[in-house]
Amino acid sequence: MPLAPSALPPEAAVLLDRERALLADLGALLDRAEAPEDARRRLADLAEGLGELFLLVVAGEFNAGKSTLVNALFGRRVMEEGPVPTTDKITVLRHGEADETHRRSEFVTERRLPAPFLEHLALVDTPGTNSIIKEHQALTEDFIPRADLVLFVTSVERPLSESERQFLEYVRETWGRRLVVAVNKSDLAGSEEALQQVLTHV
Repeated sequence: MPLAPSALPPEAAVLLDRERALLADLGALLDRAEAPEDARRRLADLAEGLGELFLLVVAGEFNAGKSTLVNALFGRRVMEEGPVPTTDKITVLRHGEADETHRRSEFVTERRLPAPFLEHLALVDTPGTNSIIKEHQALTEDFIPRADLVLFVTSVERPLSESERQFLEYVRETWGRRLVVAVNKSDLAGSEEALQQVLTHV
């Protein structure tokens, strides 16, 4: 949901209007130059993202349960789940009056859902950071630097592996993103003591 100009301090509203005007000019230039559709769509995404209240990106390794966690947030199945990679592109979930899906580019799909909490944020489900499909990690790493908050999902089965630790270093040190870690599949811990050991390790 874009920020209304009246919700911003005057100086910020002026800057926001200026950025929107510059992007509109650039969009017109790309149209005249008959630039590739992907480039024009990316620019449209940037323009729309200028006014977003909050961008929450869900990341983690393949089969950590990212899509399951997203579905739990909604209280229903909005993302496909499975034992093999099911998320093959960035999926941006935004608020809408009806459930609609639009392909924004070769790698980005947008879904509009009538979920109240999406009125205040855009939620992004990403491919796994260790997926067997190499393009998935590149997509995830391209999107995370734009996040206001990264919700990183690890699992009790494989808590905070070395590859996860390295990825989190990028999130914090290279990209400087705020981070929350969720430990998924807690029911597989076997006991409360085992679960606490995992949480302490993470």
